[in-house]
Parts: sequence; C-alpha cells; structure tokens
Amino acid sequence: MFLFGLSGAGKSYVGNLIAELAGWHVYHADDDLTDDMMFALKENRPFTGNMRYQYFPNIVEKNLCLTKRNRHLVISQGVYKQRHRDYLAENIPGMEMICIESSDQFLSQRLVVRYKGITSANALRQDFELPIEGTKAIINHSDKSLIVSQLISYFSN
Repeated sequence: MFLFGLSGAGKSYVGNLIAELAGWHVYHADDDLTDDMMFALKENRPFTGNMRYQYFPNIVEKNLCLTKRNRHLVISQGVYKQRHRDYLAENIPGMEMICIESSDQFLSQRLVVRYKGITSANALRQDFELPIEGTKAIINHSDKSLIVSQLISYFSN
C-alpha cells in the first residue's frame, strides 16, 4: 500500500495507524530524501524533475528489500506527479496507491508544527497533480475514528 498526498495531509500518521492496528511494516520514504532534496527544502525551493528522477528508483529498491522481510508493507511519500505514481505502480508489483486528502485549513495547521523543513510554501505549491479518477482516497480531518472507519472499510473489501 502506498500513501501519497500533499505535505501535512497525514500520510505518516495514517501509515503509523495501519501499523498499529493491522501490524503492517511502515516505511516513510521521506526519511530517505536525497541530499539535493533536503537542500532544496532548506532553501524553500521545489524539487526538480532531475531530483525526482534520481529519488524514485531508490523507493523501488527499498521496497524490494523491505517486502522480502515483511509480508505487508505501507509506504508514505508525497509523490506530487502522476508520472512518478505510474512509475512506482509499474515497478512495485501488487501495490495500491491511496491518496490521503485533507482540507487546506488542516494542512496549514499541521505544517505550523512541522520540524523537517516542510513549509506551507513547499506543501501547498501548485505542482501537486490530482490523482487519476478511480484512485482510492482516505480523508483525514484529524478525526482518528473517521480514519479507522475508512481503513476498516478498505480492508474489508
């Protein structure tokens, strides 16, 4: 399962909740951002296509290593571009992309308490491409019970 969406939407939170409730292993791919990406965040610059081109094969490789040890894996990362979501889906067999959605107000509130260099300017950029029609979504408005009910519905189907 691959959770994607805007920074501050709660991808890591939902991934950790899945790990807690279902015992899945969670991998927060932001932990492995390249040095160039970390530098761009510090300077409040967007990631370039070249940065992303170098980064996403690393996620595929890490997934292959982790799935050898863990039957169930949830990965969280923004993946702002549809072509990168397509790349991940093509290169990670059996993976399902799920968009974590939230309101602008909730995103802004969450980003105020962030410590990893993600700012509102980074997160609310217009370069996030909406997912293709039919992509599953989990709505996060900071209500844990709402997320849990969506997860129960997801896992029961």
